[in-house]
Amino acid sequence: MSLTIYGPPQSRSMRALWIAHELGLEFEHHPGFGEDGASAALLAVNPMGQVPAIDDDGFLLTESMAINIYLAKKHALLAPKSLEEEAQTLRWSFWAMTAVEGTLLDALKKSRGLMGVTQDVAAARADIESLDRPFRVLDAFLADRDYLLGDEFSVADLNVASVLSWAAPAGVDFADRPNVAAWLSRCLSREAAVSARG
Repeated sequence: MSLTIYGPPQSRSMRALWIAHELGLEFEHHPGFGEDGASAALLAVNPMGQVPAIDDDGFLLTESMAINIYLAKKHALLAPKSLEEEAQTLRWSFWAMTAVEGTLLDALKKSRGLMGVTQDVAAARADIESLDRPFRVLDAFLADRDYLLGDEFSVADLNVASVLSWAAPAGVDFADRPNVAAWLSRCLSREAAVSARG
């Protein structure tokens, strides 16, 4: 059996690399891109030319959140243990993608002048301010628990924390969201997370 993960760690592929390290999986890592953009190997797995993508012994899958939930459930580690936990895992994964990721990525690009975007600190600050409501919701949810599904780190935490890993580089200060700050620190300081970032 062989697993190949496509995409550089500085992309959403960090999420797939993180869970592979958490699960202790042996895998091949392929950057997915060459000088001319998406490589032929990546395009064979994902014709969209986007990362992450995986080839798990012939099973091809794209989309970071789907990849992570699939790997967690396949290996029965970090996976939800009930229908309710699965629903919460999906809830928070979708929340991260729809309520936070796009705006946070925009803030990161504007604050640093990345990916062809002109640096505009004021615009980045406005993006960050627009995330106050979702961050407030997450902070309240974490008020009486260490992790999203309770007392143990799970794929739900990994998925959401991987999106929020862009917060500090974008200039987000969680000083007024102490539950988020503590939870995010617990997640991102895990050995597997550090390994995934390279």
